[in-house]
Amino acid sequence: MNAHISNSNVIASLSSRGWLVFLLLGVWMLLPRSRCYAQGTLYTDRSFFNAALQSSSTITFTGLPDPPPGNGRSPITISGVTFTNNEARLFTGSGYLWNFDSSYPVGVFLPNGINAFGADFSGGIVQNNPFNATLTFTLFDGQTFTHNFTGQLDSWTFLGFAFSQPIRNLVYSDGGPFLPGAHEEKLDNVTFGVAVPEPQTALLAVFGILASFAVLRLWKQK
Repeated sequence: MNAHISNSNVIASLSSRGWLVFLLLGVWMLLPRSRCYAQGTLYTDRSFFNAALQSSSTITFTGLPDPPPGNGRSPITISGVTFTNNEARLFTGSGYLWNFDSSYPVGVFLPNGINAFGADFSGGIVQNNPFNATLTFTLFDGQTFTHNFTGQLDSWTFLGFAFSQPIRNLVYSDGGPFLPGAHEEKLDNVTFGVAVPEPQTALLAVFGILASFAVLRLWKQK
């Protein structure tokens, strides 16, 4: 009889431990889709970024005309977001924002109170391919946050960022040389808004509670 109870307890113990491992594995699978830093969170999956937003707007640049051929412009303001280039070389006629034949990167100024920004990023010149890009955020209190990434010509990379304080502005540089001008950054599907705690944080809390129940159950069976 005692042997039977002991075997049952062992099976229950292994079952509980297996369930706990499964939960922790699920948590681990979620982690690569975002990365936490001291100042904020980086998202590489648009669905996870969108899930972290309490409210947001997206700019697609679709249907926006270009100025006369050969003439760029700056600034361009859409939905309260201002895009700038020091040489006024911004174009939108291709359905995305393109900085063409310029020595300067693209600057973005957001409305007040916005603490999350995401977009599809690309480069636009074969002489700078692959490109080594830099995103530099200036936050409300003057702190700066820099993220470096590598991309391919005409291949879009999504990146999203959420901070604990509002964003003043950001600069997107594709790493092209100043002379001759080879900054031909491309931006599309620009999403900005107010972020709430990231979804995996809430999921981790849920998994933590479930794991606690599993551990408690295992302890009671001993």
